[in-house]
Amino acid sequence: MSTKKHSRLPGLLFFLCLGLGSLLSPALPLAAAQQTQVLTSAKVTLDGQEIAWTTSPLIDRGVTFVPLREAAERLGAEVKWKSAKHAAELRAHGDTILHRSGTNLFTVNGDPLRADGISITRGGATLVPLRALAEVLKADVGVVTTDGTMHVNLTPDPASITSPEAEVADRYFIAQRYSGIALIAKGDRILLRKGYGYDGENHLVRADRKSRIASLTKSFTAAAVMKLVEKGRLRLDDTLASYYPDFPSGDRITIHLLLSHLSGINPNFPREPGLSLQETIEAIRAKPLRVEPNSKFIYSNSGYVLLAGIIEKASGMRYGDYLNQNIWQPLGLSDTGEAKPSVPVIQGYVSAGDQLWAPAGPYLSQSGTGTLYSTVDDMLTWIASFETEQVLRQASIAQMFTPYSEKNYGYGWMIRQENGITRVFHNGSGTGYATGMSRELGGGYTIILLGNHSGMDTLTHMTEIRKRLP
Repeated sequence: MSTKKHSRLPGLLFFLCLGLGSLLSPALPLAAAQQTQVLTSAKVTLDGQEIAWTTSPLIDRGVTFVPLREAAERLGAEVKWKSAKHAAELRAHGDTILHRSGTNLFTVNGDPLRADGISITRGGATLVPLRALAEVLKADVGVVTTDGTMHVNLTPDPASITSPEAEVADRYFIAQRYSGIALIAKGDRILLRKGYGYDGENHLVRADRKSRIASLTKSFTAAAVMKLVEKGRLRLDDTLASYYPDFPSGDRITIHLLLSHLSGINPNFPREPGLSLQETIEAIRAKPLRVEPNSKFIYSNSGYVLLAGIIEKASGMRYGDYLNQNIWQPLGLSDTGEAKPSVPVIQGYVSAGDQLWAPAGPYLSQSGTGTLYSTVDDMLTWIASFETEQVLRQASIAQMFTPYSEKNYGYGWMIRQENGITRVFHNGSGTGYATGMSRELGGGYTIILLGNHSGMDTLTHMTEIRKRLP
């Protein structure tokens, strides 16, 4: 397969598309928002420790400025002056960040980010807006204001992990303009955990953010079914008709066929706001079969929606509640759940033509096939659990990892034998997102991609990344 390159907005076009705005969060006061309190000084600490600044931070028109070199180095960046570019170059976690004194523009791997103020020069040192510097270095900022002094505490990037073994993979992500979160592990050791690209206006993706996981949801649905099998609540040869008596040809469609995409059911279902699981199932019921059951592999989102309905009928619980009680809580997956407006996830983007990207609208799916969110850390815990019996018995896992068609699809996973190693993997897509997950069983490499650009070929990305690893 060929790799399709997806470019983020070049130069200032990104901001023309999204609209320019302030980088300041409410935690950092604007002059207009602080009319009742005049700030005269800023005290900046690192991890709560006092810093002996050579050039002191200052506040100018409501914006806190810090010396670029001193602050960046204390946050773990390497800083050099690039005479040819007339700019300071910062290197951190594989990213190249440029800033030219007297402007409000930073670039991160060539992508622009606007600060809330223009950098200034004092005593030969360049001072830049603190919030912008923290953003490009992905540092955390805490602010408290007392007695006319702003107390700011900086914490170096707490989430990104890079290593020499994954340096070539990191360069691949940057060259391919990958956008989203990526994790690479060897056994239990994380070699790379990093965010790429934008997460909304003037904000970068951070490695610990939540994201929609699209069809990686199917691995949870399949495991929930197998858990019910273990409990004796259903059987794989149960028919669809035993749960939905009036479903066309339901007496010939088994749970096994639904799990393995051999049911013949029309793969598409309506995606409308507020449509319930039962209403979606009724819409699926109204469509004729695409092919005869057990005659051909047809990847079917509808089949996994039906499985969500069966999980609810067999368990007597809502789909998400059953997953929470039987999978997420036992594994400690506290950052995984059903997507809803109250749970923030990284911003998804869709193509706006000519290599431009625009914020995506709502990503509508249905239980069973694409409704979940998670983090790369939770997904690593999840895929690693299949080499234990924390959730399922190994006999059940072996059934999930058995191919049942020429497409090498098991239950919620694709399976491939490569050089004597079993690799299980899946990809997913939805409005604004493209995801992928792969693991070599027995202590090999795990690759997890939670991308926030529609249309990225994550299967190719995972294949190309693996080629570049030792």
